[in-house]
Amino acid sequence: STINYVCKLFYICQKIYKKSMKKVILSCFVVTMLITFSYAQHIGSPAPYEFQAKYHMLDSSELNAPLIPGKAFTATPPPSGTVRPIAEWEPMQAVLVSYPGNFGIPYSLIAEMSQDCNVITIVESTTQRTTVRNNYVNNGVDTSHCRFIIAPLNSYWTRDYGPWFIMTNNNTIAIVDFPYNRPDRSDDDNVPVILAGTSNLNMPLYGMNIFHTGGNYMCDGYKAAAMTDLVEDENTTLTHAQIDTAFKKYMGAVNNYITSDPLAAYIKHIDCWGKFLDVDKILIASVPTSNSHYTDYEAMAAYWASQTSSYGNNYQVYRVYEPSGQPYTNSLILNKKVFVPTKGGTSLTYDNNALAIYQYAMPGYEIHGITYNSWQSTDALHCRTHELADKGMLYIKHYPLLGEKPVQAHAINAEIYALSGSNIITDSVYVKYRVFHSIWGAWTKINMTHTTGNNWTVNIPQQQAGDTIVYYIHASDQSPRNVSHPIIGQPDPHKFYLIGTATGIEKFDQTSAIVFPNPATDYLFVQMQHDGNNETTVSLCDLMGKEVRSVTEKNLGERMLRVDISSLPAGTYFLTIRSGNFSKTQKIMVMH
Repeated sequence: STINYVCKLFYICQKIYKKSMKKVILSCFVVTMLITFSYAQHIGSPAPYEFQAKYHMLDSSELNAPLIPGKAFTATPPPSGTVRPIAEWEPMQAVLVSYPGNFGIPYSLIAEMSQDCNVITIVESTTQRTTVRNNYVNNGVDTSHCRFIIAPLNSYWTRDYGPWFIMTNNNTIAIVDFPYNRPDRSDDDNVPVILAGTSNLNMPLYGMNIFHTGGNYMCDGYKAAAMTDLVEDENTTLTHAQIDTAFKKYMGAVNNYITSDPLAAYIKHIDCWGKFLDVDKILIASVPTSNSHYTDYEAMAAYWASQTSSYGNNYQVYRVYEPSGQPYTNSLILNKKVFVPTKGGTSLTYDNNALAIYQYAMPGYEIHGITYNSWQSTDALHCRTHELADKGMLYIKHYPLLGEKPVQAHAINAEIYALSGSNIITDSVYVKYRVFHSIWGAWTKINMTHTTGNNWTVNIPQQQAGDTIVYYIHASDQSPRNVSHPIIGQPDPHKFYLIGTATGIEKFDQTSAIVFPNPATDYLFVQMQHDGNNETTVSLCDLMGKEVRSVTEKNLGERMLRVDISSLPAGTYFLTIRSGNFSKTQKIMVMH
């Protein structure tokens, strides 16, 4: 480590002192330069340099180091019965942050999170607890929603060493522990064990003997998990198939995606460039064409667009532009809020574009940009927080109707589980739907019928050929909790279409486009959704109707189209997008 090198060099300086004061001065200068150079490496570059244990970075020596004595991990048999992974957007009872002498997040973020759930803070002493509590009070944190755990710590990266959550047998929330891939951070590695204890979350604990890290793991809440091939680098004695088997047994991940790392950085964490936003939605970072890894990012977006989600449809791929290493994918979804790390300053336009993409992809969620000067391209908000699953959650299991369906009544079936043990309120279980038939109709509510066990059903009455139907499910229990499916409910419902072309046109209106930035200076970006393989033409006209730019490409659902406007005079223009039956025109301001 840097500290060891400095100590050795200082010892050398002492030896040299006896010979010559000039040599002492020279040696001290060398030491200073080494410290400065090492620090610059830590802060500025994602290369595999040496670092202190408090740093997020992982270098080759730490990656290949053996387990140290006393490392806090105990393997256990996997859970019995059914297992499913719990996704980040599911109901959470708390968020976990750590304070090993300092925070990696602003108090404004903690204050916002405390409005919606408990904040559990790990501190190392009663003195730290007092300090943090006083700081919380002074910074508007709702301390009535705060709990403290006193435990040893190595760092504040709760995402990387924090627990993973599963639901077993549809009635119990449990924790899955894993040996954290930082061998010299045994205190951090023990956090899942501490949290599972009876005085804290009081949850069953399972130990999966796979070296891993939370920043390199995400799941969809059904049967899919994703990570980069760092997991194979860390577990050289295991085959790909053996890793898949472990995730299936311990996490319920039947589909375990192990991908390459388009960022090609030292850390290889998936949250540095990708994020599940829902069961069938994924966000993939986008970089300039001048970036040496541009084709890798585009290939990754195309890969996910071709994969089948747990709902049975292809993933909807959204892109967020990160031209200078902005960490926009490193966000936290917490109880219908999304906290996105923003940089401010010269990145303000890109920040606003990123927030717009999140709002576009996640209608109904509150999107909060959190600006903080210590965010890094590979270490930001997601890395330094960790959601904790609600052990009494109300859960709806449902595979939605999507795409084209025959003209008939359609059954909506769901399984509903109240993990709190309280009764489900019968008349709170319903489906709301509405139909597009030339125009959108009003929302119609129909109660679901309890059949057997945890099963509920209802029929959406038959509609006309060509109609579009959107719907969501709702339920409440006496705990009291309530939940919808999809989790956001009415703002982003499930959607299917009845075969035919009688009067419905909403099927074509599913194609959409988002254009940013506006005003623009150098480039315009167009992100298409649901355009299939249609050819998309983007044209820009001045106020006289003269076309000044035109770009035609195909299959933009997998990537963004970029229009170079750097040479256009400042002023007002009209942008027109055509893709199949979709057409959109909007006013664009060009500023230099």
